[in-house]
Amino acid sequence: MKKITIIFLLICGLTYSQNLTIESGAYLTIEKTGSATVGGNFSNSGTVIMNSDADEFSAIKISGTTNGNITYKRFVNVASSNEWDLIGSPVDGLSISDFANINTSGTATLATNGPFNQFAYAIGYYDNSTDTWTNYTNETVGGAGNFDIGKGYQMGTVSGGTQILLFTGTISSSDETQSIINNDAANSGSGRRWNLVANPYPSYINANDDADNTNNFLTSNVNKIDSNFLAIYGWNADGFGYTARGHDYNSNSAVYFAPGQAFMIASDDTSGENIIFAEAMQTVSPTSTDDFISGDLMENTEIFLRLYNYDELIEDTHIKFQDNMTIGLDPGYDLGDFYQGAALTTRLVDNDQGFNFAHQQLPVSAMENAVIPLVINQSAGQEFRINLHTATIPDPNVYLEDVEEGTFTNLYEGDFVYTPTSDLEGVGRFFIHMTADTMSSGEVSTSMLNAYKEIDASYITIEGLATQSNETKVSLYNILGREVLATTLNNNMGTQTISTVGLSAGIYVIELESGSDRLTKKLLIQ
Repeated sequence: MKKITIIFLLICGLTYSQNLTIESGAYLTIEKTGSATVGGNFSNSGTVIMNSDADEFSAIKISGTTNGNITYKRFVNVASSNEWDLIGSPVDGLSISDFANINTSGTATLATNGPFNQFAYAIGYYDNSTDTWTNYTNETVGGAGNFDIGKGYQMGTVSGGTQILLFTGTISSSDETQSIINNDAANSGSGRRWNLVANPYPSYINANDDADNTNNFLTSNVNKIDSNFLAIYGWNADGFGYTARGHDYNSNSAVYFAPGQAFMIASDDTSGENIIFAEAMQTVSPTSTDDFISGDLMENTEIFLRLYNYDELIEDTHIKFQDNMTIGLDPGYDLGDFYQGAALTTRLVDNDQGFNFAHQQLPVSAMENAVIPLVINQSAGQEFRINLHTATIPDPNVYLEDVEEGTFTNLYEGDFVYTPTSDLEGVGRFFIHMTADTMSSGEVSTSMLNAYKEIDASYITIEGLATQSNETKVSLYNILGREVLATTLNNNMGTQTISTVGLSAGIYVIELESGSDRLTKKLLIQ
């Protein structure tokens, strides 16, 4: 194989089928918009610099072996209240102590809280066994060893600086693994299911099947990530909390990890296992050169709800309709919320397992009759409003039902505004309806008949039968309108129960008919 020798070169975009050698005293610079692909081996005895800024990241992909160090100049946000970045080392063999010293010397911009007898560097790691972050100090950094390639860290730079941190080391030329574990065996919703991992290469990585339908991170690790959270969760430094991206998210649904990008994933194994970053996942030609956090949040056939405390945006949630989805769990498309106690989320329409979702996808066929459980967590006395921020759906109205108050609010016409007299939490009170019909509070029945399901009970209780002169017919329908149960009750007993054993968790409609009295209402079966 032929060899190309570099003396001085500035790269904006270049592909090599040969070996690439940078001789001693020679320079290779890859601009922030540039990339290089080396079909053979890479050897560096000179200087290789790779540049980036907030939105653009240089990339290099090596097919063969690698030798010699490179320096990646990685953009990192200012360390303030929210604008920390989740970062991993894009090079191997880099000492954390050397990194801290280099990046706090001269014009470098790594933040510290010094000078004190013991000060902390803006380099921290996440321990999910205790759900805590720990930053290295001048006393602990010396024994920190090298950056664990494939592991994520929190980092921040100083205000007014270049916001560039220098990573110097070798380029990985093999598949890399990183251990993850679920330390939340009780599924309590704590942070202990989450693991901070990172792209170990100075190239982009295909994150989902729209980036590459074979060699992508989510597909390769599908059996190691909790199916309720089959997504990557990146810190949104420009907004709040974590942004989830799965297999299909927006109009440009191909997702990539930028060089040095770290993110959270949820493990499904309480004993631990290894996720893989494969060489075959690498690319230098993403359809978007930004990291995965930014981008348009809307897509055709989607509704986008937001919850505000007065005028302060607190939380949002997305409901999308597309072909090939189900009303149950679609891993990688239904994305659990990072914070399970978040202010506004949804629950699965069918086979609900108790997880709250930030993004839920349903089949197009369910659009005109969907009833979606809405989870609202708010404190007593705190006025809040729910706004239909954007909707791109044909025809159906979007109603928010409050079962306890017996009201339907058309969100196309105005916000749902409410001040609870007691704390709101959990599921079963609020629902989103998609319907072409007009709904009103009068649809809540005042019949003497009543049907309800107690929490954790395996039966439906029917009351008011003794007031009826006729037998009572009972029908139960799933969300798609299919009858799943039918029976006739004897009114000699004022209260009777109907077993729900064998029924999938989800939303059902129960219909009771006794003479002129008729009751239709929704029930949440868990």
